[in-house]
Amino acid sequence: MDLTSLILNAIITYGTCQAFFIAFILLKSENKTLFKNLFAILLIIEGITLFERLLVESKIILSIPHLLGISYPISFIKPPLMLFMVFAITIKGFKLSKKMYLHFIPFGLMLLFNLPFYFLSGIEKLETIKVFMEKIPSFLSFDFYFSLSFFAYIGIYIYSGIKKLNRFKLQVTNNVLVNWYYIILFSYSIFLVLHLIYFIIQPIGKYNFALVNQISMLAMTFIIQAVAYKLIDKSTIFSSKTPDLSDLQKRKKDENLILNKFEIEKIYLDDTINLQRFSESIALPPAYVSEIINQKFSYSFKKLLNQYRLNEAKKMIQNNSKKKVKLIEIAFESGFNNKVSFYRTFKEFEGISPSEYLEKINRS
Repeated sequence: MDLTSLILNAIITYGTCQAFFIAFILLKSENKTLFKNLFAILLIIEGITLFERLLVESKIILSIPHLLGISYPISFIKPPLMLFMVFAITIKGFKLSKKMYLHFIPFGLMLLFNLPFYFLSGIEKLETIKVFMEKIPSFLSFDFYFSLSFFAYIGIYIYSGIKKLNRFKLQVTNNVLVNWYYIILFSYSIFLVLHLIYFIIQPIGKYNFALVNQISMLAMTFIIQAVAYKLIDKSTIFSSKTPDLSDLQKRKKDENLILNKFEIEKIYLDDTINLQRFSESIALPPAYVSEIINQKFSYSFKKLLNQYRLNEAKKMIQNNSKKKVKLIEIAFESGFNNKVSFYRTFKEFEGISPSEYLEKINRS
C-alpha cells in the first residue's frame, strides 16, 4: 500500500471512529429529540459502512471474512431515515407512526435476499467478493439495473426531503438546523450523483474501482466532519426548536407586526425597552416573540435591538461627518444607554471602534 493510500485510510479511520462517537453523544444527550435519535442511527449506519469498506480496502478483511456483507442491507435504512429527519425538524410534534415503518420493507427484503451469503464460509465469502470486485457491469445484465435501482430509491427520498426543506425555508428563512441539514442533504445528493455517473460509465471501460471507493469514503468522512464541527462549536444547532407552522397567515402577520415596530416605529430608540415590554406592546407572549426573531433574523431580541441601533448610529455619523461629531451623543440618540454597550456593539458588528469608523468615513 502506498503512502497516499495510507494517509487516506488514516483519515477515513478517523471519520469512522468519529461517526460512532458523535452518535454516542447524541444518544446520551439530556435534551433528546427525535431528530437527534434518527441522526445518531444514520451515523451508526455510515460508521458501519465505512468500517467494512475500510477493512476491504486495507485487506484486513482477509483475516476476518465473516464481517463481509454486514453493511449492504442496512444501507436501505438510510433513505427513509433521511426523510423522517426532515419531518422531525419541519413538523412540530412529529412522531413516527406504524404506517411509516412500511418504508423499511426494502431493508427487510434485502436482508432476506442476502441471507444465503451470510451462511457461506469465510473462504467462500472472500471468493464471492473477489468475483464481484473484478466483474465489470454490463448494460445487458440484471445486476447492473438492480444496482441502478438503489440510486433511484435513495434519490427519491433525498429529493423529497430537499423539496420539503425548500418549502419550509420559504416560510422560515433562518432556522439554523433546517438550513444546516439542507446543506448536508444537498452535499450528499452531489456525492450520490457523482457516484451514479461513475456507475453508469463503468461498463464502457475498466476503471479503478478501488480509487473511486476510496474517494467515496473520503467524501462521506468529510460530511461526518461537518457534523462534528457543528456539534463541538458554540452554536446551538441541535437544540433549535421546530416552529409551529399550522397557521402560516397568523405567523406572517405577527412577523410583520414585529418588523413594523422596528422599521416604522423605531422601538429600538427607547433605551429602556426589553423583551417583556416589547411583547406587551404587541400583545404576544415573550417566548413566541423571541422564537420568531430567532427564526427570522438568527439573533436574540437584544442583539437585534443593537443591530438596529448600530445602523441608526452609522447613519448619524455619515450625515454629520463634516461637523464636529460627539460620538457619545450619537450613542444616546440611537438608543444605547451607555458608552460601553455602544463601543462593544460597533466592535462586534463592524470590527472597529466608533471613532475608527468616523475616521474611515472622513477619509472616504
